[in-house]
Amino acid sequence: MKRIRVPDLLKNPHLWLIILTIVILALKLAIITVPWPELQPSDCINPPLKTECALIFDEAHYIPAVRKIMMGQPANNEHPPLSKALMILGIIVFGDNPIGWRFFISLCGAASIYILGRLAVKLTGSWRTGLLAAALFAFDISSFNLSSIAMLDAPALAFSLLAALLFLQERYVFSGLSMGLALLCKTSSLFILLALLVYNLLEQTHRYDSLAEAFRRWLSVTEKLVFISLAVLLIGLAAYDYGVGAYATPFEHLDYILNYHSSLTFKEGDNVYMPLSWSNPIKPYPRMPYFVVTVTVDGKEYHPVAYYGMQTPLWWMTWLVVAMVSYMAYESLRRRRFPSIETFVLTWIALTYFIYFPLAHIVHRWVYPFYFYSTLPIIAASLPYILEGDRFSELMTYVLLVVQIAWFIVWFPVKPQWLIDFLLALGAPA
Repeated sequence: MKRIRVPDLLKNPHLWLIILTIVILALKLAIITVPWPELQPSDCINPPLKTECALIFDEAHYIPAVRKIMMGQPANNEHPPLSKALMILGIIVFGDNPIGWRFFISLCGAASIYILGRLAVKLTGSWRTGLLAAALFAFDISSFNLSSIAMLDAPALAFSLLAALLFLQERYVFSGLSMGLALLCKTSSLFILLALLVYNLLEQTHRYDSLAEAFRRWLSVTEKLVFISLAVLLIGLAAYDYGVGAYATPFEHLDYILNYHSSLTFKEGDNVYMPLSWSNPIKPYPRMPYFVVTVTVDGKEYHPVAYYGMQTPLWWMTWLVVAMVSYMAYESLRRRRFPSIETFVLTWIALTYFIYFPLAHIVHRWVYPFYFYSTLPIIAASLPYILEGDRFSELMTYVLLVVQIAWFIVWFPVKPQWLIDFLLALGAPA
């Protein structure tokens, strides 16, 4: 049996992708206990909830709901149950505390990094692109924060990325199963499902001269993906409804979810951060404090615990990606080649980000900057791809990664004292 030398092993890009995933998971687990509640779980079920409950951002909705569900009461029925089931599993294993609430959510957040790396490799054929995509996403501090707390988004994105990877591998049945689990975490995963279907329709139309044949092939894929996804969603809803006596049928539950979200509209004068502000470095939405502890010593103010929702350098690259990928798609079409990668990227961005422009501006549906979380993986995957080809462009990718890592360090949510002292000495926010 041939022995593998350590230097050869370290040249394996797959190993580095695994290492990156483990490092981010370790960072998540290192801070999972902060903040720790000072009140008993029974005191943190019904509003108004106190700061001493140690709930970060929308954990204030989901953890009380999880506690009610564990008591056999239906709660938070406007959202599907799978992400909350993962929180319940964590509580069963680790107890009703921050470790229990956040462990499996953090695991999904770290898994998304690995899956994105594999997805980028499958999409572009380049391990360099895959590793850079995973690293850019891994060190996005807003994504790190969102996928380290008990919210629905990290499991939804992990299953969505897995569905996309399986879709590109033409394993449509398993892709449908994964997409069904994503829908069972958060219904907005539907936008990623639609992106995959639109991409496949465009691809089939280009592949076959006959529109009838292209549509027949597309319909064959769509049937597998949609039927299996909806079956998983309905089975999951039915299990939840039966368990807590929420609705007579999963169709009634699904009808409630759709009606509820359709009713979430804002009126003139409401403070809404419109979609353009999510990716606009000139007029960004303001930094949003999710959970912030302020300490003042000798006139110096710092924040040992500070979970924020905010833009990062990766967010600012959105319009560069859209412009460059659109141009590359045009050039491919001009040469009568189907721009497969570019089409995949543009349909994903269109249906996870651009879709919110008409929803906000025309329908007046409430939108929130953290919705951009589902767009970021494809931005991270696109940048190394479009900047590939010459040394200067590739250098810009590495410069962006360095800036992204620096941003990650400065705004890391739970800072050790040495890092606080270092940042204060530099005059940086701490």
